[in-house]
Amino acid sequence: MMNTMFLKLVINQARYKWAVTALLWLAMASLVSLYVYLNNSTQFSNRSMQLIMKDMGHNLLILPKHANPLDTYHCSDHQAYFSDEVPRNMAKHRHLASKYYTAILQTRIQIDGHPVILTGLAPVHRSDESAEKPHLVTALQPGQARVGAAAANALGLSPGERMTVLSESFTVAEHLRARGSMDDYRVYLPLADCQRLLNRPGQINAIFAFLCMHGLTLNGVSQYQQQAFAELFPDFQIITKMSIARARYLARMTTNRYLYYLLAIVLCITVIIIVITGLQEVSERTRELGVLLAMGANYPSIMGLYLAKLLAIALCAACVGFVVGSSMSQGLLTSVLVTNTRRITVLWSQLPRVMGMTCLVAFLAQTIPMIKMMRIDPNRVLLEE
Repeated sequence: MMNTMFLKLVINQARYKWAVTALLWLAMASLVSLYVYLNNSTQFSNRSMQLIMKDMGHNLLILPKHANPLDTYHCSDHQAYFSDEVPRNMAKHRHLASKYYTAILQTRIQIDGHPVILTGLAPVHRSDESAEKPHLVTALQPGQARVGAAAANALGLSPGERMTVLSESFTVAEHLRARGSMDDYRVYLPLADCQRLLNRPGQINAIFAFLCMHGLTLNGVSQYQQQAFAELFPDFQIITKMSIARARYLARMTTNRYLYYLLAIVLCITVIIIVITGLQEVSERTRELGVLLAMGANYPSIMGLYLAKLLAIALCAACVGFVVGSSMSQGLLTSVLVTNTRRITVLWSQLPRVMGMTCLVAFLAQTIPMIKMMRIDPNRVLLEE
């Protein structure tokens, strides 16, 4: 009986104070939509930055222990050779922090009197690679060549033309854009074709790879990788290109910290609004609460109905805010994040989490008004009346 009476009072209060109820719902819906937008924009921006960093190329060079890295950097005649089975074996270990292995065989030659770096390559895939983030290197078909910007300019080659490499003809499949490095002077061939031309069957000079692991600092990832390699492949050394690795790590940290700081501000604003609204409502309904307590109603039943009203508003605000925030991220980010990343869409899988977080924040923020309610003395209220 008391619960029914109090429920009627809650409904009547909501109707009587419809403007306050509407403003509370609007504030919560706006803050939820802002949270969803920030969360989505950070996720998609983070992924976009990762792909931008990935486009800079591999950040790991893997060589035999006895190899001199200078010989690899200069593409000298003293480069070490080892089996092309090694990168395939490395790719089988999914717990390693490295991905996107590429087997490399290289040497310096001349084509039509112009010095170039003949490079045979073969991308080695791991089983956990996604279509969203494909391998850094696109495999070449037999009989095709990929030419760096400087080499293509010196040789006067265009895509689709034929070129002769060590007395064998290849079709130019692609021109690479200028990078301002020695890669501009490379002529890439399929690894098998290059091994045949250089009479190096089953051999390579180096392995390019990419360091990518979540949840650790850059130093932590590097140490983990070094330890894992020392156990699994003790005959090989890892050289990290820190400029690319550090840029990728800093890009991730920047977007994550940006999200955390903004979400902390949004959380504080939400809590303040709920607390102020709750305190105001408890103050305005002191007489009603005093009468109910004097009639025998207990605090848990009163608090339960009071919280039920707030949680109903929170659930409704969470659903509307989720749709609005997702629509904002779609409309505002699609034209901004032009990097080849996954399509910006509504992440419906986040809806239960958003609803749960909204209800939890509303419940915790209502603690202060509930404490004030429990301190109401019905005898004092009735005496004052």
